[in-house]
Amino acid sequence: MNRRDFLSTSTLATIAATTTGIPASADEHSTTPTIAAQSRTVGAAKVTAISDGYIPLGPELLSGVDADTYKDRLEAAHLNPESHLTGVNAFLVETGDKRILIDAGSGIAMGPTLGNLSVSLPALGIDPASITHLIATHLHPDHVGGVLPEGQNIFSNAELIVSQDDLAFWTNPDMAAAAPDGFKPFFELATNVVNSFEDRIKTVTGEADLGMGLTALPMPGHTPGHMGIMLEDSNEQLLIWGDIIHVAPVQLADPSVTIAFDAEAELAAKTRARVMDMATTDKLLIAGAHMSFPSVGYLEKADTGYRWFDAAYDYGQ
Repeated sequence: MNRRDFLSTSTLATIAATTTGIPASADEHSTTPTIAAQSRTVGAAKVTAISDGYIPLGPELLSGVDADTYKDRLEAAHLNPESHLTGVNAFLVETGDKRILIDAGSGIAMGPTLGNLSVSLPALGIDPASITHLIATHLHPDHVGGVLPEGQNIFSNAELIVSQDDLAFWTNPDMAAAAPDGFKPFFELATNVVNSFEDRIKTVTGEADLGMGLTALPMPGHTPGHMGIMLEDSNEQLLIWGDIIHVAPVQLADPSVTIAFDAEAELAAKTRARVMDMATTDKLLIAGAHMSFPSVGYLEKADTGYRWFDAAYDYGQ
């Protein structure tokens, strides 16, 4: 992808017009946090889905679907098309003596309906300083802003694992300088987050064995280095697929629909189709950053597109 061409696309203009940037202070995050978490086992590993909150996403951010179809699909899913809310979720994997957080929520980066993770972790008895690894599926604000909820890295002992492609893109000062004003905070936040880990950074390229039963799987398009994480333990699997889906009722029915936040829309659609086919063919348990909380379930092919089935609650936890 030609990164400079990307920076001149209408996609960035749309994003700049529909995002509010990074609030000036933590005081702007005034909504009382809702602590929502649900745990399950994958083999001997414990995986906890944690809600960071939600953001409104309307049809104006989607490409490949008209307003009437958007309305029909949300209503068919018993959702209000006038006020659709998309959840933002992170996932804590505890295996052996490791605590691995996959994505970190948004902190104060995207408004008062998000940023619950830094409150939820202590409420669950998890000291952020006890996190041994933070894996960023990508460096968008709703996935790494929670590292710096008040300007300081709360994961003071964690190693950051991130795609080399995402790191190179979001910390490139030339890219940041060329970006529209409303988009510059994305670059600034990503750079600040990365710098806060100092030398505790591991970059990966392509499919990579991360150890701890985890494998990074490249899923480019949403961002240059967007990746999913496969957890395997005792012959059980969980695919944490990051931002493959944003508005489930629409994109499940038609995986070709893209969102303005996709860096390369055509590639994002191809990646989504590939990943969803893999998930159904291999009957994978899936966790999605923007699926409805607790965001863990299965896909099945339907007459048109796919259907989602929530995974049964794990009463053993």
